[in-house]
Amino acid sequence: MMRYLISLLLIALLASPVWAQEVSLTTAVRSAVDKRPFVKAAEAQAASAEAAAGEALADYLPQLTLQETYLRSNEPGSSLFMSLNQEQLELSSTADPYNYPPVRSDFETRLQLDQRLFDMRLAYAISQARSGAAAARAGAAWSREEAAFSAFGAYLGVQRSQAVHAWAESSLEEAGELLRLAELRQRNGIGLKSDTLRARVYESEVKRRYLRATNDLTLARRRLALAMGEQGGEIDIKAPLTAELFECETPGKGQRADLQALSLQSRAARQQLSSARAGWLPNLGVSASYSGHDPDQPSFEADSWMLSGRLSWTLFDGMRRERSQQRAAAESRAADQVLQEASREAELALQEALLRAEEAQLQYTTAQRAVAEAEESHHLLAGRYAAGLSDLSDLLGVQSALDRARADLVDAEAALVQARGNIHFQGGGFVALLLPGEVKEK
Repeated sequence: MMRYLISLLLIALLASPVWAQEVSLTTAVRSAVDKRPFVKAAEAQAASAEAAAGEALADYLPQLTLQETYLRSNEPGSSLFMSLNQEQLELSSTADPYNYPPVRSDFETRLQLDQRLFDMRLAYAISQARSGAAAARAGAAWSREEAAFSAFGAYLGVQRSQAVHAWAESSLEEAGELLRLAELRQRNGIGLKSDTLRARVYESEVKRRYLRATNDLTLARRRLALAMGEQGGEIDIKAPLTAELFECETPGKGQRADLQALSLQSRAARQQLSSARAGWLPNLGVSASYSGHDPDQPSFEADSWMLSGRLSWTLFDGMRRERSQQRAAAESRAADQVLQEASREAELALQEALLRAEEAQLQYTTAQRAVAEAEESHHLLAGRYAAGLSDLSDLLGVQSALDRARADLVDAEAALVQARGNIHFQGGGFVALLLPGEVKEK
């Protein structure tokens, strides 16, 4: 009697529902792409790259500077020029006022404008920064794809765990019924005690399986919460997924954001090489300034202006430009090779996803037939055993076959949905499929 009470208490505790928020796949994916920390990190890196591109462009825009300088000295040259700048120079018949001048003070207020006119290295640097920003945006878009696919996998994990849990619960009921029949046959004198003991052993195994399935379901719900970017808790699913969700045109690998990012990085490397080559060209710029000098306070008294142009051409820099060009050329070749390797891997991954989807469809169809046949066989043999026309070992064998067939069906269904979704992920259109109209510009 105590064994039955413990069993009933265990089943009641395991079967008691744990409340968890229910979400649809669309909600789970939207939460993942909005809340996952690695997605936010990628978007922050893209924003940083955008700012870096603007920073590079700012070097080609006019630079306006206001500068205040205070000088106090009795040095002859400085004293003379301070008096000249302040328009207070007084001529003397002797050199003493110039050789032994008094201590003078000067506030120089200068407003200066600098403008680059020609600098090809800077022009290529701006293009390189823009390519880098576009690559970072594409990288952020790919992180959204990864977050969405991760949430999809976690959602499907909850669905599979629910199916396994329901199957384990059904097996537990069938094991209880089998034990009841074995005990009834023993009481009626037509069954062996060994059959009853074997039925009890089988029921204990099913209970352990049910406990494991319950824990797996709890962990799957927590993984879904984590995949959605939540800090903790459990999240359940509203409705199971079917393979029909992904029966639409498969995008090509050219839409993959990670390949776009690598292509843009390769372009940036070529622009860096062009910038290195431009180091052999001269630079041209102009400057204009407006200044004032006052011995007592900052002001534009004794004002003056100046306009200048400059041409800078480095004729020899210790072979720095040659080495910079060699380095940039090597980096450009490396970026091209990385892009080629990734493109080939992406093509193979897409082909594999298509083949695995076909394989998963065949396995799912086979698993459906196997479950139907196993259920029919179990139904027939259970009737024969109840009528005393069959042994318990035969029924246990059929029951085990039914359990395996149901487990295979659960795995096959989940594998089919996963394989269909993987096709769109490898094609780069997973977010576009599940969140149409919400794809951020790459």
